[in-house]
Amino acid sequence: MSSPAGEDVPCDVVIIGGGPAGCTCALYTSRANHKTVILDKNPSAGALAITSTIANYPGVDPTTSGTALLDAMRQQAVEYGADYRKAQVFLLEVDEESEVKSVYTPEGTFRAKCVVFATGALGRKPTIKGEAEFLGKGVSYCATCDGAFYQESPVAVVGTTQEAMEEAEFLTKFASTVHWVTPTTIPEDNMSMKELLSYENVKQWTRTRIVSIEGDVSGVTGAKLLAVGKDPEEAEDLDVEGVFVYGEGSTPITDYIGSNIKLNENGGVQVDEEMATNVPGVFAIGDIRNTPFKQVVVAAGDGCVAAMAIDKYLKGRRKIKVDWIHR
Repeated sequence: MSSPAGEDVPCDVVIIGGGPAGCTCALYTSRANHKTVILDKNPSAGALAITSTIANYPGVDPTTSGTALLDAMRQQAVEYGADYRKAQVFLLEVDEESEVKSVYTPEGTFRAKCVVFATGALGRKPTIKGEAEFLGKGVSYCATCDGAFYQESPVAVVGTTQEAMEEAEFLTKFASTVHWVTPTTIPEDNMSMKELLSYENVKQWTRTRIVSIEGDVSGVTGAKLLAVGKDPEEAEDLDVEGVFVYGEGSTPITDYIGSNIKLNENGGVQVDEEMATNVPGVFAIGDIRNTPFKQVVVAAGDGCVAAMAIDKYLKGRRKIKVDWIHR
């Protein structure tokens, strides 16, 4: 089978996804002289690309935007020899018996000895008025990433999940007040809730939802709250500079990978310590694994681990070989 465009591209490694995990993996595999192709559906749509500034990536200027950091990662991979292409994968043929894996796109068919899944995860769609408009300008889905920007400023945290409570607790280190907005009632014996409410700068708005996020060119300036059972005209104004929204988890993008790749119960691709799946020569890195550690530096680490494992796999070695040695 070949793609409609007819181009047939043999290579050593195909990486599906051009985020920090995919670009890091490509940098390492290319540097190890493995012919590497990155297939990226949309370079401006990933979690890093829509992040306004990256303040917690080691060695990077804290004013650097997510887009700028991703551009630099991509460029570095290309400079080492990676072939970057904007393309969407619509079919994949991988099995344990076949040494060559086939990846089909409208632009061509890519046949590789190793395939890496690095397509990340889909977050919940924005449901609050103003959420999409102010994303990256006061609206965030990651307190660990953006919390330090709100020193002595009031913020709101929306959600009843364990992640929401942990992120709200993290924000108590920075924010003057953390307004915790919970649309439903949480059981009184919930230990995470008790811990969170023990902080003096936390105020809970129970059985309440944010109906809109307000702002201007500078970013978020406030939000409107509406208690359950109240009429819309009874909405209250809340003075906040940031709104952190936590829905019910995220969904790994796995629709293209087929049924022979094992998944975890949470939908993430199942891998071992070398990021290898149950099919030899197939790896998965970054948020597609659906771990709770959704950080750029973790995704990049996944990419490095997979690349070193790929080098071992392609060269038939029993052990990982590092590219530096202490003398």
